Amino acid sequence: MGKVWKPVPDVEELKYHGTPEKPDIKIFVSHRIDLDSETIDNPLYIPVRCGAIYDERENVTMLGDDTGDNISEKRMSYCELTVQYWAWKNIKADYYGLCHYRRFISFSDKKMPVGNEESNNGCVIENSISKESIEKHQLYQSVMEKQISQYDLIAIDPILINESTNYKSMKNSPEYHNMDDIDFVIDVIERKYPFMIKAVEKYMKHDHVCWLYNCWIMKRELFFQYSEWVFDILNEVDRHINNENYGTQMFRTPGTIAERLFGIFITYLQMEKRYKIHFQQLIFFKYTEKNNNIFPAFTANNTVIASNFNNNYVSVFSVLLQSILNHSKKTNNYDIIIFSQDITKQNTEILLDLIKEYNNFSLRIVNPGQYLENIDLYVANQVYTGDMYVRVLIPCILKNYDKVLVLDADMICCVDVADLYAVDLNDFWAGAVKDIVFTGYLNGAVPDTLEYTKHVLKLKNPYDYCNTGVLLFNCVEFRKYYSLPYLQNYIHTHHFRVYEQDTLNVLLDGHIKFLDRAWNLFSYTSNFIEKCVKLAPLTQAQEYYLARQDPKIIHFAAHPKPWWTGSGDYCVSFWKIARMSPYYESLLAEMIRETAKNYVGGNIPVPTDIPPYKSFPRKVADVILPKGTRRRRIAKKILPKDSRRWNFFRSLYNKIMRIQ
Repeated sequence: MGKVWKPVPDVEELKYHGTPEKPDIKIFVSHRIDLDSETIDNPLYIPVRCGAIYDERENVTMLGDDTGDNISEKRMSYCELTVQYWAWKNIKADYYGLCHYRRFISFSDKKMPVGNEESNNGCVIENSISKESIEKHQLYQSVMEKQISQYDLIAIDPILINESTNYKSMKNSPEYHNMDDIDFVIDVIERKYPFMIKAVEKYMKHDHVCWLYNCWIMKRELFFQYSEWVFDILNEVDRHINNENYGTQMFRTPGTIAERLFGIFITYLQMEKRYKIHFQQLIFFKYTEKNNNIFPAFTANNTVIASNFNNNYVSVFSVLLQSILNHSKKTNNYDIIIFSQDITKQNTEILLDLIKEYNNFSLRIVNPGQYLENIDLYVANQVYTGDMYVRVLIPCILKNYDKVLVLDADMICCVDVADLYAVDLNDFWAGAVKDIVFTGYLNGAVPDTLEYTKHVLKLKNPYDYCNTGVLLFNCVEFRKYYSLPYLQNYIHTHHFRVYEQDTLNVLLDGHIKFLDRAWNLFSYTSNFIEKCVKLAPLTQAQEYYLARQDPKIIHFAAHPKPWWTGSGDYCVSFWKIARMSPYYESLLAEMIRETAKNYVGGNIPVPTDIPPYKSFPRKVADVILPKGTRRRRIAKKILPKDSRRWNFFRSLYNKIMRIQ
């Protein structure tokens, strides 16, 4: 049975076909099916899912390249060309364009600096799709229509190849290109399109520029001419290439060859001098995930929990998540948002698998990179990473939320966190627990801390300093006083000792509702922490000791962590839950690695309270022949260690012991 074609959807953006006064311009934006990306609100852009035939998501409204005459199944090798093919075969327009979810042609008349990394080489780098970036690059319908209608082809600015040629640069990248495939393509062009031989020779063997990324806009006549030519050649490539053993990059050979084919095509057009060609810079957007409009997962009884950590802490967070699950109630809903820039797809799936049986749980991972870009994220200690500052921005990032409970990953919950979320903050901007350890710093554990809080942090009362590992944000009140740009600038210009925690204490000073200490119980991870508690003000220390009798959230805030040592304060509580985590073995392996570090270079801990082992003959000798006496020295001469007589008596003794 042959391929069955689904009908092309009858959607509004595909119906318009232009007028003599106003041409129909359709720029098809190739989108990934594994990433929900931002789109630009401009009718000239038509988002299309590349490889939509493989999209298993439900309720997806974006157009796909799997309707009508299509090659959607070739996504892995043809990349965005499956979208080009779909547009060529199914859609009517006066101008056709192709770009990507993160690469758009700029329509600004200003020249801007470009990047030189592999993913953004020759592109103007922008943080995210925003009002500012759209304004900067004039991605407005009226501006674009006026410029596009003046030309037959708009291409990206050519990219310099640093004293090389296209052929040599491909040859120097064997992980991407099999030169037999490139030579075959050149042979096909010479055989089927001999009138383009000069363009091939010039572009591939002599020019020091290239056109990458398959991003362009063409008039209908030119687009059909180009599409017929490029797909004819790629069909020949498909029949020729045996890609069975190609790796991920080389498997994309048709897509990368098409980039060079476009360069040959535009070189040919330039040599012909019959077409109006214009060049514009290409934009590369670093962060395109749909982060700007995060809405509550549930409409009622929604307990919102946010956390921020990197991929190395996923296993630890899984224990916290399991503890939340253990104490959750079916009458409550739990909306969990993780801010992270590097959590892998595999780890994401494992975390989602943890909650799959819970209909009242939602878990999403948001990349906060766009919010931290171009900020000096001051970090003096390499143990920490700059992305921890996202905690300061959470109320503004989650602009559709009224309240958010922020939790560190290194803790476990002993009760339902919905009870904490339900605490009425009134007009306070946040709720938090006073930091018992920091008050120990103030009282001498770290000598200059009191002066630091008075003169640098300038807190009204240093002894009200809070630990922000558990932080209940009143987002509505917080946003009344702080905007996202203000907070970003504040982080950029203020460098504190305890990074985001100091920052939050300054920003929230005088507006914190102090929570019961049981909601953030700082565990004794070391003798120093215990010393800090003893140095704390008496009333605070008493409150702390009382909270230890019935903790609600246990925070393993300091070092060493229980998953490093396997022992310590509340360690049993941690491992009891850790056994339920899918990362249990990983946590055990981490503990073994950390323990093994103590043995490197012979640094083996030896107990000092255990006497050395002595055999019975040794004990007798120590009594009748005490060390240092003349008798001991004579005995050693008569019976030297490891002599024939010494070994005889040792063997005799061992036989007697075995008989017994």
